[in-house]
Amino acid sequence: MRRTTIAILGMGPRGLSILERICAFNGLQSFPNDIEIILIDSNDMGTGAHSPNQPDHLLVNTVACQITVFGDTTVKGAGPLRVGPCFHQWANEQGYRNIDGHYVRSSTGNLIGPNEYLPRKLLGEYLNWAYQEFTRDLPSNIHIKQIKHKAINILSECEDRSIVVLDNDQQILVDFIYITTGHGGNMPSIDDYCLQHFVSSNTQKNSLLNYYSDPYPIEKLNEIKPNCRVFIQGIGLTAYDVISQFTVGRGGKFTYQDGKLTYLPSGKEPNLALYSRQALPFSSRGVNQKGAGGQYSPVFITSAAIEDLRRKNMQDNGNSQLDFSTQIFPLLFKEMCYVYRCTLDGIWVDANNWKPGKEEESAILRILYPHEGKMHSNLHDYTRWFKTFLQDDLKAAEEGNVKGPVKAATDVIRDVRDILRGAIDFSGLTPESHQYFLEHYNPIFNRIAVGPPKQRNAQLLALIEAGIVTLAGGKNATLTLNSSTGHFEIHSRFVNETNITTGDIIIKAKIANFSPIDDNSELMRNLISSGTIRPFLNRRYHPGGIDIDAQQHPITSKGQALKNIWALGNLAEGANFYTYVLPRPHVNSRFLVDAGRCVKEMYQQLAEYQTRVWDNENVA
Repeated sequence: MRRTTIAILGMGPRGLSILERICAFNGLQSFPNDIEIILIDSNDMGTGAHSPNQPDHLLVNTVACQITVFGDTTVKGAGPLRVGPCFHQWANEQGYRNIDGHYVRSSTGNLIGPNEYLPRKLLGEYLNWAYQEFTRDLPSNIHIKQIKHKAINILSECEDRSIVVLDNDQQILVDFIYITTGHGGNMPSIDDYCLQHFVSSNTQKNSLLNYYSDPYPIEKLNEIKPNCRVFIQGIGLTAYDVISQFTVGRGGKFTYQDGKLTYLPSGKEPNLALYSRQALPFSSRGVNQKGAGGQYSPVFITSAAIEDLRRKNMQDNGNSQLDFSTQIFPLLFKEMCYVYRCTLDGIWVDANNWKPGKEEESAILRILYPHEGKMHSNLHDYTRWFKTFLQDDLKAAEEGNVKGPVKAATDVIRDVRDILRGAIDFSGLTPESHQYFLEHYNPIFNRIAVGPPKQRNAQLLALIEAGIVTLAGGKNATLTLNSSTGHFEIHSRFVNETNITTGDIIIKAKIANFSPIDDNSELMRNLISSGTIRPFLNRRYHPGGIDIDAQQHPITSKGQALKNIWALGNLAEGANFYTYVLPRPHVNSRFLVDAGRCVKEMYQQLAEYQTRVWDNENVA
């Protein structure tokens, strides 16, 4: 009987989880044939974007106890249980200690607490350690082969087999493929080309002029000179990385003086100026008071409520698709109001017949739309408001995500994420509503619910006080290219002035959304051009990602599901919603469930094939 060959394209956390499930399921029953698992990735196994070699000042934005790659008894339908340490437990077991904010292996220093935000390089080490654990003492019929190349194409072959083509022209015949390629990059947009053209045309007027369409790997920013004014486009998680690289990464230090965090410059920092469409920072994570797996149980926005809405829509108009603004958001808003009110009062009232009052409605609206009703006379006035916004956010974060009304309310969005997925996945929303959700609501939810550790906003406030960071403009600022002077300009309208801020360099601090149409990888371009995959469409709206069926099989341009191939993670962000997060202990992680059900189906296919072979041999 021939050897079964499985290829995993992309060995970040998603590929790691698939590998673990293949090994775990193999022990459930005896498969007479050998299984070869071919791992195709040029990075360290398991790490993906979390390189163990990146600077240690770049932080994970989730507390250490809420990250794991192992299952637990809450994970349903994913196969046999394999237990292991979460990120926090692993770090302590490996001898890492916190010494003045630095995490090193040491016999001295403090044990790492469950609610600490650890460096991403440590997360990379944890993921690579897990890979070593998963591949240690394998059954005799499982063989692992690592290939440090990139896959550039997948070709069909007879008998439902495929050929994986590598960038060194090698071709590998395989039975099953898991595509878990994670985050990639996009082809340059028209805006990118315009900015690059402006730079190349005006460097004689301004030798400092430059444009970075992607700040990663972050070390490339070291070439930027201290005498530059750098515009950072975006004030989200990527912007915090960029700011950290220009400050702590250049020798600056944060210290407490009279109980207040202050920044001591190294003198190597450029002048940093922030701008974005909303000109708002991501809100800090509240102090975690939920432990590793604690979650709020909603009373209004429930799976049952979503299904009731679907049934009503089907009865009324023959279409079960939902409208987020009119049907789902009111439930979420009411839930946030309820949590805010009950947390503020310290009394959880009966939710039956409860209606939000004006006070809690106003509070949640201020969280969602902090600009509403605000007028600013000039940039100085807006900066003062921005600093107050940060101070208020830090105070709310300190109160915690259980005891503090603001962060308890915003954490609802994280805790009902699976319910939102159930409403949005596979065209659960109307096309118009799907687009409005992704362009309007989702950026707000990201800003208020999945922001940085509170220390990052405390540092941002200290950097503003130190004059290292300024605001380039206010809300709805516009970028202008001044070819007369060879500078970028940010224009902002205020009540009493139109402000113009000039800069030498722009860094786009935003992660590109994945679409197979725009992706710059040779693999995606070849798969699209051959019709092996097609973009996911909610009728005429393309939210991103490739088209897949409910079992995660890619769908070809002819509408055929490729039953021996599965696509998971960022690749399917379109048909699926919010695939970015790593598994969390004790919450029946969708990440682990998806891996388990895909691998389970593969083994079912394998068993059916073996049965057919056995029957044919007996007939013969």
